[in-house]
Amino acid sequence: MKEYFDKAILLSKDLWFRLTVPKPLPPRVDDLGQLLPPPTPEEAKKILREAVTNYVSDGWNIEIENENDVVLGRKAKFHWIGKLVLFLVLLFIFAPLAIFYLIVVIVKGVTAKPARLHIWVDQAGRIQRR
Repeated sequence: MKEYFDKAILLSKDLWFRLTVPKPLPPRVDDLGQLLPPPTPEEAKKILREAVTNYVSDGWNIEIENENDVVLGRKAKFHWIGKLVLFLVLLFIFAPLAIFYLIVVIVKGVTAKPARLHIWVDQAGRIQRR
């Protein structure tokens, strides 16, 4: 019986390792399948600038900008339709619970933190995000 438990523990550790350890990114190749050389600093800045332009057009704001990386941010989204429907349902079922839910939603809306995204270009010329 102990052998089965030990084997199950080893399998779970192996699965955890496979799921949590990031896998290396494949090398950059051109249309013919040949490896591309690392980008020059000017090319890296151009790649970064194009990525930042795409994010800004999607609604992100530039918070911090350096030569090699950028921190973007945007206001947290507030999905009010679902909250309104739930509030109305709770109002008809049990009014004090609806009022408590309304207070919780207001507090969460006021204290919501903006979403942040750190973007940079690695040595291979790929955009990295965190």
